[in-house]
Amino acid sequence: FTRAVIALVLLLYLSFNRTGSTDPGNFLYAETCATYLMLSVGFALLTYYWRHRFLLQLSVQIAVDIGVISILYLAGGGARSGLVILYLFPLAGAAILAPLVLALFSASLVALFLLAETIWRALFEQGETGVMQAGLYGASFFAIVLAVNSLAAKLIRQEELAAERGIDLKTQQAINQIVIADVADGVLVVGRDGRVLASNPAARNMLG
Repeated sequence: FTRAVIALVLLLYLSFNRTGSTDPGNFLYAETCATYLMLSVGFALLTYYWRHRFLLQLSVQIAVDIGVISILYLAGGGARSGLVILYLFPLAGAAILAPLVLALFSASLVALFLLAETIWRALFEQGETGVMQAGLYGASFFAIVLAVNSLAAKLIRQEELAAERGIDLKTQQAINQIVIADVADGVLVVGRDGRVLASNPAARNMLG
């Protein structure tokens, strides 16, 4: 869903910011966004109907995300396009859902691409050398991946602990029900509003 929204937003951005209908960068931008939109729908359907090989699906989707964003980044003119912020989406997703090694590998690919693109423009197009800026972007991506992965790991541990305590509570409740079921005395559990929450067979027999 997020991929589809991003693709639609990028297409709308192109429609309102055309620099010329014959600009090849615009054609590449539009075709890439349209392909990305179709892929996002396909990924969503595949994930919904084929819940197998999670890590493989995730790796392919992250690779497609990085590839598409890199193409848009080049078509938009590099750092001046402002599209570098889009890398946060797949990298944050990898940090949450994938092992840390895969998330860091994705961040390293993005950092190397940004550095290579900046150096290539500096050498062959004689543009401004933004190597320092690209390096800062790469370092920021690594920091974000580490921070988000750490936070996600803590949340997962808390969820697992809550699930374990829920199982323990259900087990204790089952034991209590078995014990009071065989007690000759009538037992009622009544709430503050007078509603009976639980009772044993002896209590039901006494009260009819």
